[in-house]
Order: sequence, then C-alpha cells, then structure tokens
Amino acid sequence: MPEVLPCCRRSESLCAASRAVSRVGWGNAGFRRKGSAMRIRVLGSYGSRLPGYHTSSMLINDNILLDAGTVTAVLSLAEQATIDHVILTHAHLDHVVDLAFLADNVFTLRTAPLRIWGPEEVLAALRNHLFNNEIWPDFSHIRVRDFPIVELLPLAVGRASEVGGLTLHWERTNHPVFTAGYLISAQGNTLLHSGDTSITGKLWDMGRAASGLRLAFVETSFPNRLEAIARASGHLTPEMLKGELAKLDRPELPIKIFHMKPQFLDEILVELHDLDDPRLQILHGGEIFHC
Repeated sequence: MPEVLPCCRRSESLCAASRAVSRVGWGNAGFRRKGSAMRIRVLGSYGSRLPGYHTSSMLINDNILLDAGTVTAVLSLAEQATIDHVILTHAHLDHVVDLAFLADNVFTLRTAPLRIWGPEEVLAALRNHLFNNEIWPDFSHIRVRDFPIVELLPLAVGRASEVGGLTLHWERTNHPVFTAGYLISAQGNTLLHSGDTSITGKLWDMGRAASGLRLAFVETSFPNRLEAIARASGHLTPEMLKGELAKLDRPELPIKIFHMKPQFLDEILVELHDLDDPRLQILHGGEIFHC
C-alpha cells in the first residue's frame, strides 16, 4: 500500500496516527484474491486537489470507472483506451472532470462509444453543464465512424442494472445535487460505495440487507470541528461517520475511507484514529483490492 505523507510535512504524533489508521483493516495483502470477481484500483481518493492529491475515481476490472475525478493523470493512454464504462455517483466536478479529457484522449482508439452510466438526473447535469458545446464539446453528438464518442445511459430505478458484467443497485444519498450510493456485485461478491453523502438512511438499509457484502467505501470529508459545514455541503466528519456505520450494522465489514479534504487531512486522520475502529483504512490512492 502506498506510504502516507512523509513526517517532514506533519508532526511526529500525526504521522504515527496516520500510519496506524492507514494500516488497520484489510490492506492489499490481507484481501482474499482466489475466486475474486472484482479488482478495484483506487486512482484518486480525495475530496479536492493539491499537488499529490487526486480526486475520486476507482477502476474496476481495468475497464469500468466508478467516478472520474482522476483518470488521465494516472492511467497511460493504453489503459485509458480500455475503459468501456463509467459509473457516476453525481455530477460535481471532482467526480466528473476527467470525463472531458478521457473522451478527448481515446476517441480515435476505440471501436465503440465510451458508455457513461448514472441516474437520469446525473446524466441531465452532464448534458446541460459539461457536454453542452460551451464548457466542452457535446461528444454524445460527435460521431467517429459509425458511433458517437460517448453514450449517456440511465440506470434503472428500483431494480438492478447490468453494466460490463457487474450488477448495480443504487439509492439516493444526502447531498445537495442528485447523488447515488451503490451496491456493485459480481459472482456473489458485493461492494458498497457511498458516493458523497451526509446523514442518510436508505443506502445503509440496502447495505445491511445485502448478501455477499465484502467491503465498503465510505466518504469522510471534514474534521469534527467543521460539522456544520459538512452538514450544509452534504458530507461526513469522523464523528458523523461513526453514527452512519452504526446504522449499516455490519461489524465484520472492512471500511475504506475516501474523499478527505487534503487541507484538513491531519485532523481527519487523528479523529479517525480516535474512533478506535480496526475496520477503518484510509485511502491515499494506488491501493488495489480484490472482491
């Protein structure tokens, strides 16, 4: 697993807390590989950008992105060209910005559209505010040979959708724009991804009832002292996270923490460490999990 920031950029006590929290739970070596149906590579795990900090994106089985906050700065052109599907939680910039550059990079290398999936409300935001021929070209109407560069495909409401060999269920979460949290399954193994959320309910109900749930990716964006900001902007603090995990009520489940605001990372790490929950692992980017 990648090392955390060097101690020269933190106090020794904060560095110790960072190492402790980052290494509890199931890391790369501890996660079972035999019979796994999903390989999850963390491309970016932060809620904003600073040098060395990449925004949210995960690559599943080399050809499916879950959010697109960081893609083109991490993957080679050949790796980018193998991506067939992008699943979006919502349309905020830190989750979609690299859709623009990914589409631009690979359109001559592909033999089919780049398929972008999400609830219809999320896709509508892309049409209106990104692929609108003002902010960026409308690649859904620019064709290469006999197909468009991108294709926007709505996920089913209230039932499963099949995307690239994965089965998706989603529930809306508590965020200022329409946002989905997901259960993603393959061959009986399931992961939960919270998307961006503050205090919520239906997502945890879905996760609590899920069979084959192997791990969960849950956002934690702000330190406890900024709880009012977290609530207003639709995010969690470590103390709020504790309450949400109690609702999920899956004490055996490894919890991977993402979407930390890097300017508050030291505080968040210490406060997560103080929760004394051995299931927690902080994601810094570059981690690989098998599910």
